[in-house]
Formats: sequence, structure tokens, C-alpha cells
Amino acid sequence: MISRVAESCFWMLRQLERAESTAHLLQVNRSFILDVNLPAIERWYPLIIVAGEREAFSERFEESERRDGDTVQRYLTWDKDNQVSIRNSLFWARENARTIREVISLEMWETINALWHWLSSGQGKRLYKSDRDRFYKTIITEINAIHGVAYNTQSHETPFDFMQLGMQLERAGQIARILDVKYHAIGPTRMDIESPIEVAQWLALLRSCSAQDAFLKRSRHGITGPAVFDFLVRNRHFPRSVLYCLERADKFMRRIRPHHDPDETFKSRQALNKVIKYINSTSTQETLEKGIHNELTYIVDSMSDVCGIVHSDFFDPEIPSEIIEVEEPSLYLR
Repeated sequence: MISRVAESCFWMLRQLERAESTAHLLQVNRSFILDVNLPAIERWYPLIIVAGEREAFSERFEESERRDGDTVQRYLTWDKDNQVSIRNSLFWARENARTIREVISLEMWETINALWHWLSSGQGKRLYKSDRDRFYKTIITEINAIHGVAYNTQSHETPFDFMQLGMQLERAGQIARILDVKYHAIGPTRMDIESPIEVAQWLALLRSCSAQDAFLKRSRHGITGPAVFDFLVRNRHFPRSVLYCLERADKFMRRIRPHHDPDETFKSRQALNKVIKYINSTSTQETLEKGIHNELTYIVDSMSDVCGIVHSDFFDPEIPSEIIEVEEPSLYLR
């Protein structure tokens, strides 16, 4: 499999996951701010931080605009200069799908293409203006449909493995980033009890990760910050927990290189397993004592590092020096 195709597969589902995560955040925040009384700067600006756009957003907009919900929503949904906006994420997901049309199923191409044309046409823009909650819900539903179509119509071979690897790594990073920003903002006033506003905020965070129902069915300790943290980071059975995503990513790495020797040439899996081992070796209580922000920052930074090493391992591998030495003389014979 050529590296260009592998990279497009990897990025296509990363971009779809990014668009879905942003749509979830915007949809949930719209309903959440109606139920609680928060300072203006805490109502919408945290979403900019989650997206990693604090610096770029602050350079373009005055302080008063940073507090404006419509400005934040337009920036995260439509802004062509914001590389992580929903519009740009879906545009590039569709472009990657188009360039690898020969390796993805017809049904997958049709669903991705249809979503992009709906978003960029008058139909999507009209719905954004008339019913924004339904607009974000449509994006979430359609991206989930794409995942289902991919799973059921795409051959589960190397292209599929790269798609899933990209999605799992992106999802793990997104969940950790959302949890870090929200946990810092909410910060329980006491570890043994939560105020009604804090409970509402934890529930909103769970909804942002499509985790509220799963959490409530399994939690025995009530809705507390530590319980939410433990579920979203360490639960092995929920498909949107950090640990679940990382272990699935490791599975797809093993499928991509099933017979490799455990040497330095497969650095991305070594880096990934280091994070998995760290999460497995620490308890939530230990994390609370050391600082939740430190662990979540470590996970977010590690996901960025792993994705960078994946690029080096699979998409732009370094040519061994002995090959260069052998090939160089031939250049002078031509």
C-alpha cells in the first residue's frame, strides 16, 4: 500500500471525527448555557480552547467578540481560515475520500460526498439559520452513518485499518482535551460532594462525549468529577473512553504490521504503548493527588506525538543510510 493512500485513509476519518466532536460540543453547549448562570467568558470561550484555537481566535477577534456565542459558533462551524472548523474538516475529509476513491467503497464515498454537498449548499446553511440544534444533530447523525457504512461495506484490510487508527487516535485526543478544559473550569469545590451547577456541568460534559447514558447505567458513585474522569479515561468497554480508543489503536497498528520485530523501526506503537501502560499503572486516586490537569495534558501531548510518529513510520519514512550510499553512485552514471 503506497504511503499517499495510507495517509489519506488515516486523515479522512480523523477529520470526520474532529467534525463530529465539534458538532457535539456546540450542540450540547447551546442547551447547557440555558440551564446555568455562568460568567459571559465561560459560556462559549472554553470551546475555542478545546479546539486548540485560543491564539488564532484571540488574534482575530476583540475581547467582546470572544464572549459572543454567534461569533464562536460561526468560527467553529464555517470559518474557512480555521483549519479545525466543521466546514474545513468535512471539506478535507471529502477531498481525501476523493483522492482514494479506488480503495474506499462506493457507499462510503456517496455518504461522505452527500454530507459535504448538503453542508456547502443552501440546504445546510438554511438549517443552520433556522434550527441550529437540528443542524448540529444532522452532522452528528450523518457522520455516525458514515462510520456504519464504512464498517459494513469497506473490506477490513489495510486501508480500513489506517482509517480506524486515525479515528481512534483523534477521538482519544479530543476526549482528553474536552475533559481537561472542562475539569479545569468546573473544578469540584469539594471532592466528596458536588453542587447542582457542577452536576449539570458534568452531565453536559458527558453529553459532549456521547457518554451520559453509558455513564449513568454503570456509575455507582453518583455524578462526581472523579467518577466522570475515571469513566472517560479508564473504562475499557465504552468506545469513547481514552483507554478504549488507545487499545483499539494498538490493535489496528498490529494489524497493519502483524509480523514486525519489536525494534526501533516501529516507534509509533512503542509511543502508544507507553501511554497505555501509564494509564493502566495509575489509579484515579493517584491522579487526583498528582493533579488531573497533568495527566490529561500528558495524554493530549502524547496523542500529538504518536500521530507525528505515525507519519514518520508509515507516510514519510526515513530512507536507511545504507540504501542511500548504494543508490548515490548510479546518479553519476546517467
